[in-house]
Amino acid sequence: MDAKLQEFILSHADSDTSALLLKRKQFPDIDMETAVRCIHGRKKIASKLPQWLSYPDLIFPAALSLEQSSSEATAVYKQRFVSEGDRVADLTGGFGADSFYLSKKARGVDYFERNAGLVACVEENFKTMGCDNISVHCTEVNEDVLASMSSDSYGLIYLDPARRGKAGQRVFSISDCEPDVSLLAPELLRIAPGVLVKVSPMADISALHVIFPQAVEFHVLSVHNECKEVLVLLERDGDIGNSKSGEPKIVAAELSADISFSFTLSEERTCLPALAARDGICGYLYEPYTSLTKAGAFRLPCVRFGVKKVAADSHLYVSDSIIEGFPGRARRIEAVFDINKEFFRSFRKSVPECSVTARNVKMTSEELAKRLGTKESSQYRLFATTAADGSKVGILTVAAI
Repeated sequence: MDAKLQEFILSHADSDTSALLLKRKQFPDIDMETAVRCIHGRKKIASKLPQWLSYPDLIFPAALSLEQSSSEATAVYKQRFVSEGDRVADLTGGFGADSFYLSKKARGVDYFERNAGLVACVEENFKTMGCDNISVHCTEVNEDVLASMSSDSYGLIYLDPARRGKAGQRVFSISDCEPDVSLLAPELLRIAPGVLVKVSPMADISALHVIFPQAVEFHVLSVHNECKEVLVLLERDGDIGNSKSGEPKIVAAELSADISFSFTLSEERTCLPALAARDGICGYLYEPYTSLTKAGAFRLPCVRFGVKKVAADSHLYVSDSIIEGFPGRARRIEAVFDINKEFFRSFRKSVPECSVTARNVKMTSEELAKRLGTKESSQYRLFATTAADGSKVGILTVAAI
């Protein structure tokens, strides 16, 4: 990228890209399409890949490649699957975020991508960022390509199958993604003893157990309480990663809080949660992170942390004192109301500003907010839910810290 174009991109970092395209005649020496794509791309990575903003001459591909790109937090998390000295193959390279961060731990990374335009862009960016241990390959990885690879060529293979159909629509089923890793798994495990697969955040964990019999670990990753990725670790020997229990380990991780919770399905299935009595809903309320609920750990937090569930199906927890390290957000309970006609008539008068959340009741959070008529609040939050005795309650809380 020449210095003039780079200066234009940086000086128009906050500009309306649509307006710039209309003004292209005012800048005859600027490749406006490239400039707009880079301005838009830098805005996209500002929160997703903030470290990359320190490189002013990065070039950017079409927006779709950025959309499926891993974030910095989730890409760094994947380094734990790489052993020192390993070579890694990223078979669905995309924008290169995962290859970049995997290369910081691996001896070397082979990046594969079938889109020639994207490959040219990423290869240039790798040079810009000094990634001298990443080899770039412009090819589609199919059965023939895999057959040509020697056994144990890599310590780890990573794949992020495309979740767009041929018509451009979103797809969620493993078999609809490209490539279909469930079919390729045996061959991939010939080439490397470990295979890490990124699947849709919408994927059902219990279904993944059936689809991938070679799975030893499932990792559900959330960032700022938004579920971002589900990772499946396959191993050639099947139960190496969790040999004590003989079943896959599930890890729910909230990366922004650096908190994780590991368990197995049998642990969750066989434990008995403690339930809070209606008059025992006091002290502190805990709302689990989305990664925990997505992973399916509903009962175990009671056993691990000594908390009680508000109700069997409410997935909210209470304790008398603050619990350090709980995989969720803690709030202090201010009051508990019975949800009835009087509650809807009087609550707004007593608490005019209060955010609301509906859990395990026959109304959505939006419907509850509309009916109460309160304004959003950064301090107060009301949880409308069902107590263990079946009564409907409103739990008014404030931030614990």
